[in-house]
Amino acid sequence: MTKVVLAACLLLACSVAGPLAVAKDPTQLLLHKGARVGIVNLMDAEVTHFHTSKVLAESFFKTHLVNWQVDSMLTDAVSQRLTQLELVPVAIGASDALLRNRDEEFVNNSVAKSLPKDVARQFAQLAAAERLDALIVLAPGLNNSSQAGGGTYRKDLPDYLRGWGFVTGDPNGKPVLFDMTQVLLIGVTPDGAKLQAREWGRGYTDEWVDYVAPADLKRMTVELLDKLQPLFARILAKQAGRTVDWITVTP
Repeated sequence: MTKVVLAACLLLACSVAGPLAVAKDPTQLLLHKGARVGIVNLMDAEVTHFHTSKVLAESFFKTHLVNWQVDSMLTDAVSQRLTQLELVPVAIGASDALLRNRDEEFVNNSVAKSLPKDVARQFAQLAAAERLDALIVLAPGLNNSSQAGGGTYRKDLPDYLRGWGFVTGDPNGKPVLFDMTQVLLIGVTPDGAKLQAREWGRGYTDEWVDYVAPADLKRMTVELLDKLQPLFARILAKQAGRTVDWITVTP
């Protein structure tokens, strides 16, 4: 069994078993019926291709821009659950400050244990402006132990991989998806914004079963990459759904 095949098996095993960790100390968020829950996306519409090879010079990674509406993917992933809980989902855009400082605060820094004070302040301001009681946030992360928050990460993959992507390299196997993202549940009170739960994406994966390799692996077409969108939408629905599990609705 090659290293790539072993990695694929490990990935798929994690998919069956479910995620390996949420926030370090997640706590149930109590919300009243009719509470407004903001849905905020901090992810770019992009997917990374990482190709492994026994010949080091033939390994590469490339990030492709895609036309996916990530905001809508996140909204679709949580809206039905929130409505069933008699909460009001509110899709809103991230503030310029959150987008500008996204990599510094969410990628280069880990929020596995808590939100940085400045980020908490920005979320509190956003919530106040939109009259929100809580926020569900999708953000990118990195493949490292800090982002894993004490859980496991992909040691067989580079630590610079972030966001959504897929791995090729096994001539007899299909590409395997990876998910280096985080879904945050943030409670908002008069005292400010607080991280209640965080679902790290490392434990979510899938296999690209209908993949047909292009003539040039470094030239993936938009049409080919679009086949990944429903796969990542399904992953996001599971990941975000675990986050919503940390909400309890009171009369």
